[in-house]
Amino acid sequence: MDDVKKRAHELFGTQLTFNKEFDTYVKKLKEGMIEELLAWCERCNDNKELGSVPPKKQHKHLYVFFRKIGSAVRAVLIKEQNGAFTLFILAGHKYYDDTRLHLGYKKSSYYGS
Repeated sequence: MDDVKKRAHELFGTQLTFNKEFDTYVKKLKEGMIEELLAWCERCNDNKELGSVPPKKQHKHLYVFFRKIGSAVRAVLIKEQNGAFTLFILAGHKYYDDTRLHLGYKKSSYYGS
């Protein structure tokens, strides 16, 4: 897990932060999944992955990338538009849904929407 964080910092810079469950979810990934996750990070950094601007007005300054890993882990990378990557989230469905809800991408199924 420290190696994943180290490689992410090498790629995106030391301003990158991680959600508090990051280490827990890295431990759930097999080696091949970790390598694919890091390859995805590189593609995001090289503008080779499709991201999007969040629908909510207060988050229009951000650019967001989403990734499903296996059946239970989700990744979200957030960067400032024309700026640095600031947040790397690895989480389960509920946290992922809450993040998408917060950014305006969806109504969460957890709230009866």
